[in-house]
Amino acid sequence: MEVWFIEPPPTLDWQPSSGVSTAGRRHPSLNFTGEQVYSYINLSAAAVLRKAGHTVRYTHCQTEGIDRAALVSKIREFPTGLIVIMAEHINWGVTAAIIREIRQESDAHVVLVGPLATALDHEVMNRLEPDYILRREWDLSVLALSRSLADGTPLEEVPGLTYRRGGALQRTPDSPLVEDLDALPFPAYDLVRLDRFYESVFKRFPAATTITSRGCPYRCVFCAFPETIYDHRYRAQSPERVLEEARFLYRDHGVREIRYDDDTFEVDRDRVFKICENFRSARMDLVWAPQCRPGNVDLELARAMKQAGCTFILYGVESGVDDILQKIRKGTTTERIRQGVRAAQQAGIDVLNCVMIGFYWDTRETIRETIAFAFELNAEFTQFSMPVPLPGTVYWDFLVGEGVIRPDDWLRSDSFHGLGFDLPHVSASELQQILRKTYRRYYTRPRYVWMMVRRAGRSRDELCQTWRGLKALLTRNRPRPPGVKRT
Repeated sequence: MEVWFIEPPPTLDWQPSSGVSTAGRRHPSLNFTGEQVYSYINLSAAAVLRKAGHTVRYTHCQTEGIDRAALVSKIREFPTGLIVIMAEHINWGVTAAIIREIRQESDAHVVLVGPLATALDHEVMNRLEPDYILRREWDLSVLALSRSLADGTPLEEVPGLTYRRGGALQRTPDSPLVEDLDALPFPAYDLVRLDRFYESVFKRFPAATTITSRGCPYRCVFCAFPETIYDHRYRAQSPERVLEEARFLYRDHGVREIRYDDDTFEVDRDRVFKICENFRSARMDLVWAPQCRPGNVDLELARAMKQAGCTFILYGVESGVDDILQKIRKGTTTERIRQGVRAAQQAGIDVLNCVMIGFYWDTRETIRETIAFAFELNAEFTQFSMPVPLPGTVYWDFLVGEGVIRPDDWLRSDSFHGLGFDLPHVSASELQQILRKTYRRYYTRPRYVWMMVRRAGRSRDELCQTWRGLKALLTRNRPRPPGVKRT
């Protein structure tokens, strides 16, 4: 059976010249920075399918310049088969429109995947009306579904499947987690043009994004992937597999930077040291950037990472108030965050701190404290955003229970352009104003400007990354044009 993965346009009326794109994997949002991301688990599933002998297509509408009209033309050329779409709150309206167009133009089956489809499978089935939903990890379950559709194997044997039979929704047991990540083939990177993907933190190009582990042992209330897709049980590739895939990207795809988007890259300290040792021995002209928890990175680990080619660390700081950190179950303190940021910078690694303002428990005073803490840390880049409550998370359940969010509020929420609902102590409009002012203040401080001038003078790579990063962060939360239609 032929399987077609579609990553839709970001909005209903999107055109290649519009300047609008979607960015972010954990908290997708509209942005105007030019950044583009792909789904690496889709590429992993595509590789599994091809290894089993299936024909696979992959369409990333934004990087290929395909608007809805052009996509409809492609759908007409795909009369049968299986179409896979990752449904997200940010592209709800687009996904609904595409499913309607598939119904009109093709006899292909439609399956939705991802955190939203997993968390709200019954609601998504009833409102978007796909044929199927695959819950949790779908690398292997999409293969099981395609085989079932091709040879008539009972749907009851497909793990993690939500489907309709006789008008009633049916659910098979959740997909088992992939235990041996080394056994998965390399993601099918050849299905996308890596040179067209861009994140502001990248220093060299072409760049690739991937993961080396799944499952986060921590319990942050706002994070959707551990709750809905990967679970909290940590599973990791071996250091040898990490190096093997890096070599594959370097030699076969010309990649010069890898972004490791693991929930917690550093959680197995011994594994990280071994990865660093392997990278030093490989002597590739390759840099890399992981996502880590700042409380777990000390100077010894940071120096080992720097010597192995790590030039950048993304830290989830979230809040500068210990009481808020405790309420969101971050499992760290402001002092440990300080130590992690200092360790990276002392080792010569640049830092991107991700800071959230506007949790349920935040007041104007705690928001001021968090902003002051971010200024004190003085990271090379700081991303300020609002914590969108995503279905399937503890934070979502809490806000629903408190009556703070109403039906469909989550469809209007965007990490940079408004929560779509008021908090007990701060209104949504005031929070948006605070966010915009904070960006301007952070990036125009004399202390910060002088630090970045010195940084930009270190090399051409540093100069270009500094310009790209500042441009992206300063435009990320600009007001959404009134003509942009999401739903």
